[in-house]
Amino acid sequence: MGFRAGQIATLTGIAAAAALATSASNTALLVRMQIRENWERSELLARTLYHQASRVLRQEGRAEPRQALASDAGLRRFSEAVVGYSPISLYVAILDDEGVAIFHSDPLQEGRRPGPADSLEAFSERNPLHQCWVLGRGHGVLAADLPFSLDGVEPFGAVRVAVSTLLLRRQLLAALATNAAISAGVVLAAFLASLYLAKHLLAPLERLRDELARIDTGADRPRLDLSSKEDVGRVAEFFASVSQRLAERRPGGDRTWLRTMLGGLADAVLVLSRDRRILSLTDAASRFFGRARAELEGQPLDRVLAADHPLRSLIDEALECDEAVAPRTLGLAIGAREVPHLVSAQVLREADHVLGVMVTARNLQRWSRLGSQLSYSQKLVALGQLTSGVAHEIKNPLNALVMHLALLRRKLADRDPQAPSHLDVLDEEVRRLDRVVEGFLRFTRPEELRLEAVRIETVIDGLLRLVAARADQAGIRVEADLRPDLPSALGSAELLRQALLNLVTNALDATPRGGKIRVSAGGSEEGALVVAVEDTGHGIAPEALPRIFNLYYTTKDGGDGIGLSLVYRIVQLHGGEIGVESQPGEGTRFTITLPEVSA
Repeated sequence: MGFRAGQIATLTGIAAAAALATSASNTALLVRMQIRENWERSELLARTLYHQASRVLRQEGRAEPRQALASDAGLRRFSEAVVGYSPISLYVAILDDEGVAIFHSDPLQEGRRPGPADSLEAFSERNPLHQCWVLGRGHGVLAADLPFSLDGVEPFGAVRVAVSTLLLRRQLLAALATNAAISAGVVLAAFLASLYLAKHLLAPLERLRDELARIDTGADRPRLDLSSKEDVGRVAEFFASVSQRLAERRPGGDRTWLRTMLGGLADAVLVLSRDRRILSLTDAASRFFGRARAELEGQPLDRVLAADHPLRSLIDEALECDEAVAPRTLGLAIGAREVPHLVSAQVLREADHVLGVMVTARNLQRWSRLGSQLSYSQKLVALGQLTSGVAHEIKNPLNALVMHLALLRRKLADRDPQAPSHLDVLDEEVRRLDRVVEGFLRFTRPEELRLEAVRIETVIDGLLRLVAARADQAGIRVEADLRPDLPSALGSAELLRQALLNLVTNALDATPRGGKIRVSAGGSEEGALVVAVEDTGHGIAPEALPRIFNLYYTTKDGGDGIGLSLVYRIVQLHGGEIGVESQPGEGTRFTITLPEVSA
């Protein structure tokens, strides 16, 4: 199996396994919830039948309770409605203390003893595997029984609502079909995503191959052994065939030329001589050593890389075995964090003479973030379209309610002195519901994410000018701490400004007069952009920290619980991370880390 086909199979397999596990968990939860919901509905029907029967006995007296129950037309209509409209109900009955039906939804069964029925309540408490096994055996009867007594004192019998396991199974299968369709869709989406990623995974190496072909114009194209289907191997073989001629054409300048060739690649590429001396490397590769690129070139490998480093064993294997090392996934440390990379090593040779080795490493986390960002954006678009329609259907009746409440206020103002106060309550609740719908729409309505190079210092400068008047009025000092020569972030300037504005606004609300708010920006060891907003306010309680990004959760009087949820969503859209640290009484610090930063 070729490398590209292996990538497709691996990604699809992982997605299929995850979809299978999620589907199994969802199925178990769905079965338990459906059975529990049917038990609660059956118990409610039994209680309603109990109250109907009690009403009949109070009206007719206790002289002939059996005759009164069997002949009551209202009780008969109720039982027929339950059996007729409930998708799983088999019958309803009132049994005496010997289990004989005094009243039955089927009059022909009155005076008879119904068949055995297991407790629906006990069945709803069993584990999902047992529930599925019982439902799959065939037809059975489950019942919700409610003890019945005369005047609440003298035992009389029981009220029973019976359901069919066959009908219950049919109801569950309809719900499970939707769950299975969603799982199949996830696997298909993963397969298509893996096709896309596999196609573009080795694009930088293909560019290297094409550039070498352009430089080698005028010379015979070296013969390639096409028995290997791996793109990495093809690039390395072509590189090896021209490396000696390039050295002859550019005596003394091969290192400078290699530096120019590799400088524009986003992947980590490390070129070493046969005696394990670093000839050239990309900026991405220099991060593995924690030193500048210029300091590493020309250095022996054993001076700059620990003996137990994963790259050492890979390079040793390639040189000692005198053959390429197939791509493998290794965790390589960048600063204090270990990042998964797809790493391969290719031997550079001319005829039978080994010149050195070239190591390539691709950051897999970057591609994972792109896939997550695409999936998250697609889900938000679908959710926004759905909720827009639902909100439209809710807001129309709400508008009608507001109008009719105003009409009622005019008509009842002179008739009932208490009517205006009741109408005020109704009006406030309707308007509160309208605000909830508007807030939900603001959260779910998708914005168009236009990625561009964003100068974060420009965004922060405009933000500070915007809040300056409010900060001065509140007696709060707002300052910026920006590192010189900040890199540009890849994202949307408008969305990033909105996220930072929400954080600074929250800080102003939480900081007392005389306090300070500090907005800082800098870079991390991994090359990401880090923006922080910290204040000297009252802080956040430890028990509230895990929930502050939840939609509608707020600790402020009059807050809507939307602001921090929007911040979290915007950071997610940019493939970044947000963290929070807080000490009650001392202040709070929010940190946003944005990846994909261009120099």
